[in-house]
Amino acid sequence: MQSIILGVVGSLLGALTLTGCIPAGINSPVQSSGVAGVKFPDVVGIDLEGKEVSLPTGLSGRRNLVAIAFEREHQPVVDTWIARVEPLLAQDPELRLYEVPTIYESSTLFRLWLNNGMRAGITDQVARRRTITIYVDREQFNAALSIPDTSDVHLLLLNTEGLIAWRSTGPANDEKLAALSQALVSG
Repeated sequence: MQSIILGVVGSLLGALTLTGCIPAGINSPVQSSGVAGVKFPDVVGIDLEGKEVSLPTGLSGRRNLVAIAFEREHQPVVDTWIARVEPLLAQDPELRLYEVPTIYESSTLFRLWLNNGMRAGITDQVARRRTITIYVDREQFNAALSIPDTSDVHLLLLNTEGLIAWRSTGPANDEKLAALSQALVSG
């Protein structure tokens, strides 16, 4: 019976992939450097183009601004950062922006449904490539980053090694952008 169910699920996943859907991605372990809040932990996510991405090493910038969201309702806050950071991205070819929806570990079918639901809602290829969903033990992930709660979006500026050079929470504003700009100049 189990082999029949696995066969049906495999056929369903194969059919979905052929119709332009992306894979489910994985439930990623959280590999921390051991010093909380200093370095982004090693995790694996999937972008909305279907590419598996290792974080932080798979981020393409020399400096990477990572917006970590925990709830669907956080998207408007992330959007404030996207709008306000675009001029910085245009000025600095080594700076990249990533949206990282952070979801609890879940079943393959749920991950498949969620990834493809987000993909359907985002048609812009740039936005799809910069959105990397991770499925992790959120308590472990948050502890590794010294994130005290998930009630707001957390922004982290990472260097190529994943070290955190700057952090903030909540929507973008002039004061936070000035602090980010200073961190970019300093680092």
